[in-house]
Amino acid sequence: MGKNVTRLYEQFQPEHYNLAIHPDKTSMTFTGSLELKGKKVNRPTKRITLHQKGLHITTAEIVHHDKKGDRAVTVTRINNHESYDEVRLHTESEVYPGSYTIKLSFQGDITKQMNGIYPCFFEQDGRELQLIATQFESHHAREVFPCIDEPEAKATFDLTLSSPEGETVIANTPAKSQTKESGMATTIFETTPRMSTYLLAFVIGELRHKEARTKSGVTVRAYATPNNIDYVDFSLECAVRTLDFYNEYFAIPYPLEKCDMIALPDFASGAMENWGCITYREAALLVDPKNTSLSAKQYVAMVVAHELAHQWFGNLVTMRWWTDLWLNEGFASWIEYLAVDTLFPEWQMWTQFAVDEQHRAFRLDALEHTHPVEVPVRHPDEIRTIFDTISYSKGASVIHMLHDFLSADDFRDGLRHYLKLHSYGNTDTVDLWAALEEISGKPVKDFMAAWTGTPGFPLLNISKTADHISLSQERFMLNPESKTDQSQIWPIPLLSTEADYPDLFDSRTVSLPPPKNHLKMNRLQSGFYRTNYDRKLLTDLTGTISSMSALDRLGLLSDVFENAKAGRTRTVDALELLQTYESEDNNAVWDVIAGGIGGVRNVMDDEALREAMKPFIRSITRLQLERLGWEKTDQESHFDQLLRPTIIAMSAAADTQEVVDECLKRFDNMEKPEDIDPDLRGAVYSTAVRLRNDPTTYDKLFNMHEASQNSEERTTIAAALTNFKDPALAQRALDTIKTKSVRLQDVSYWVAYSFMNRHAKDMTWEWMKQNWDWLGENLGTDLSFSRFPVYAANAFSHKEFIQEFEDFFMPRKTPAFERAVNQGIEILQWQSAWRERDYEQVLEYFNQYNQQM
Repeated sequence: MGKNVTRLYEQFQPEHYNLAIHPDKTSMTFTGSLELKGKKVNRPTKRITLHQKGLHITTAEIVHHDKKGDRAVTVTRINNHESYDEVRLHTESEVYPGSYTIKLSFQGDITKQMNGIYPCFFEQDGRELQLIATQFESHHAREVFPCIDEPEAKATFDLTLSSPEGETVIANTPAKSQTKESGMATTIFETTPRMSTYLLAFVIGELRHKEARTKSGVTVRAYATPNNIDYVDFSLECAVRTLDFYNEYFAIPYPLEKCDMIALPDFASGAMENWGCITYREAALLVDPKNTSLSAKQYVAMVVAHELAHQWFGNLVTMRWWTDLWLNEGFASWIEYLAVDTLFPEWQMWTQFAVDEQHRAFRLDALEHTHPVEVPVRHPDEIRTIFDTISYSKGASVIHMLHDFLSADDFRDGLRHYLKLHSYGNTDTVDLWAALEEISGKPVKDFMAAWTGTPGFPLLNISKTADHISLSQERFMLNPESKTDQSQIWPIPLLSTEADYPDLFDSRTVSLPPPKNHLKMNRLQSGFYRTNYDRKLLTDLTGTISSMSALDRLGLLSDVFENAKAGRTRTVDALELLQTYESEDNNAVWDVIAGGIGGVRNVMDDEALREAMKPFIRSITRLQLERLGWEKTDQESHFDQLLRPTIIAMSAAADTQEVVDECLKRFDNMEKPEDIDPDLRGAVYSTAVRLRNDPTTYDKLFNMHEASQNSEERTTIAAALTNFKDPALAQRALDTIKTKSVRLQDVSYWVAYSFMNRHAKDMTWEWMKQNWDWLGENLGTDLSFSRFPVYAANAFSHKEFIQEFEDFFMPRKTPAFERAVNQGIEILQWQSAWRERDYEQVLEYFNQYNQQM
């Protein structure tokens, strides 16, 4: 996939950048100057090559430093190779290995795509204002200054910025000095630690901040636009407590004297861990008590913990090349749970981990066209395709399994050893395994090789005869048309209820003595695999559900549903198992229940089936609806507060009359979003949209969307606006996407939500095809853009659509899209196969259920 890229670090190794940038908001351009000190390595050549993209290099000088002194090297030609993202400085004489300083001046554009240097727009007191911000990960530093833009090319940076006088200026390190002249300020910042180019960052504009200090004296600031500064208190508190936790856990003090967090009105991802200058989407940093739901507040704590973990794991110690991106992201995605669980133990984060990380990873890794956790990256255009669920969620899941395999103390001590050994350097995955092996004395490399080096995960088949238990393993695949190699053997931690069974199962098959009790594998779900019990064992387990932990209840149910999707068991078996969960009161388990029901409803894609399912859903939600009601109480748990909106939304969608009536009453009485609890707005809005389906309802929601400055609220309203059945209103929502009403950062939400509207999915497909060039122009470098084929595929489950999908996307397969297009085809294949295989039985099941009521 894609072309190989030349590693410029193998030719020139930077040591220090002295960089000055002068942005101009009026012309949307910038100028810059650079002195880059470093070493030429490898063989003599008549050029020095650096990364650049879209820059105009105006002057170039090269100075050679050796024992005889400094000598100018004549530059004969400056040659930009845009197809390689390179500038080649051709020289009159041979450039030999040694020390050099390269002096450059250059110009570039401030781009509307949210990478390089880009603008963020906001309103304040009726004024339209903008910030200037940066986003350099993965390989966008080259769009701002010539450099060796590879993670291994660590160097120190001296940064100087020009900005309008009176505006806030933030970078990785504290300001050393500032001078003012003619309405402009020039700020010189302290030298950074040795770090990769993708971690350099700055923000300029009208910002305010609040600050606090950690126990060790680090100043922590949270910045936001003036109208949002009141909403940083929660994230600031989380940051201080999390830094204190990491200082102790890693046994290495936070390496900088300050840590700034900035909420940006426009930001493509969730957040970015720039060292000491962490940037966030507003929804990932701001908590407004009147408008932020509990789940969104929890998300803020998780993102803050994730980005702060990177200050050590990623920034202090960095992957050598993007193949080991997972080492950064998988680890941070795991330890954020450890940190937040320490801060808020009542949130039961490890129960949520199973649904939010493991099950999310399972869904993607069950496809043939997934990728290993350690995935070869040959060209930078491929990098964005691995900022995905595998690198983040599967990476976190296999680390969680390793943590359990080693013990908490050995895992922590091994991490401390690893970080101290490689501080300010670069590593490969094997370096982490070696450090953990040295401390634990266990075969970490051998244990982890299959989990990170090969795609997919195992299915553990368990069957019982009169005198033994048979275990076998194979790769779990959702798509029955997949033809994958089944020779891979994983070392599976059995985590069995039987004390006499082995800890690891690392062969194709094995026979074990019959169990003394009801047999459950993968207790507490730390193993990254699915189980498939034969009917006798599953029946035995069903009778013990009430005594299982929440983790085991959700694991068992999820496994049965996924086996049904893959054709390994009947969907009606999963539904019969689900009936035994009528007394379930755990929110994480209900996430699995809602997902299972939603999957059946959406993939079977039939109005008669949807109606037949409603009495079943009303029945299973009834007890929790009566228990929870609509209003929060001081005595209820965090999980109950998370569960209420799930139960109300499911009950409303199933036409539970009293819930529907209450939703419509609250919608009609609402003058502004704050009139409805933020946890319940999604259910109220969607019910009004579904049942009213008229322009008056659309206008009310759209006007609230336009008036709101709250990112979460605008997203909640977007989900409602894109869900109208009326074709004219559905088209109106699609037409809104290209207007100023939708920030570029939110376009993917609007498109994904529109595909989820079964009444508008065909219309959305046509809109996406017609506007593909516009999407590419505006989102082409955004991480979300490569997911658009999957958004489309998820919406359809009829074989006839597969050819249409291929006809559009196959000619557009690029390094950034090839995997996503192949995944989309697979999704269409398994969803249509599941529908054809089980639809009639599922419809009959619900019809019989309704007759018995």
